[in-house]
Amino acid sequence: MNYLRTLNSAIFGAAILAAFGAKANAAVVPVVDQYFDEFPTGFSAANYFQVGCGTGCAFADLPIVGWTSSVTRSASGDSGQWETGVPYTTTAFNSDPLEDGTTAEPIVVRAINATVSQIVSTTAVAGVTYTLDVDLGFEKTAPDAASVFLIVDGHQVKATPLASYGLTQTQMQGTGNWYDFEASYTAISADVGDSIEILLSSQTNGNGFGFFGNVQLTDSLPALDSPAAPEPSTWAMILIGFGGMAGAAAMRRRRSAAVQFV
Repeated sequence: MNYLRTLNSAIFGAAILAAFGAKANAAVVPVVDQYFDEFPTGFSAANYFQVGCGTGCAFADLPIVGWTSSVTRSASGDSGQWETGVPYTTTAFNSDPLEDGTTAEPIVVRAINATVSQIVSTTAVAGVTYTLDVDLGFEKTAPDAASVFLIVDGHQVKATPLASYGLTQTQMQGTGNWYDFEASYTAISADVGDSIEILLSSQTNGNGFGFFGNVQLTDSLPALDSPAAPEPSTWAMILIGFGGMAGAAAMRRRRSAAVQFV
């Protein structure tokens, strides 16, 4: 009877997992202020942006929440949050970058001769692949020599445009479009517990700005989706499992009764 109990338990367990189980996807690694629309306590877009650049367009020459800037405003460069608007979307870009490909991102990072970086709270795990995606904007009026790097324990990987574009960074210049740049790194045993850093760099030597938006970081560890409602076939498996377990119990009772009778 042991094999019957084992078989029915397996069927029942599989049915439960099928009913309430999870689907494995890439896990999202938290990034503070990934859309560059957060402000310090007591501030909002209305009182945080100090430098006007046209209707609805403004620049915040201040540190960005969760990020470290090499400079804000100095003789050699600057970095900060850039609020889109006229003339931003009419003379510089065709549109705003899109969060997850669906929602316009009205605030991005603009930098010149500066870096903006963040060390995320997650640390490296051996064998796990970390993938960084950042949108780079190529304004119509000036070249953009910006770069994006994923850094794990000193291993620095430069992001490149998605192959699906069929374009090089040089060919993107002056288009007024935003393009997704991606970098991946698989951690080794020597990286275990080490920091994971995102680095946005705009070393343009005074020739144009670098524009960054929509920062996404994922890892190859499985993520669990929210449980879905069981399918009819799954309910059938559950009922079979319950029935099998009930039948096995009844057979045990009959066998016990027969032994007592003898």
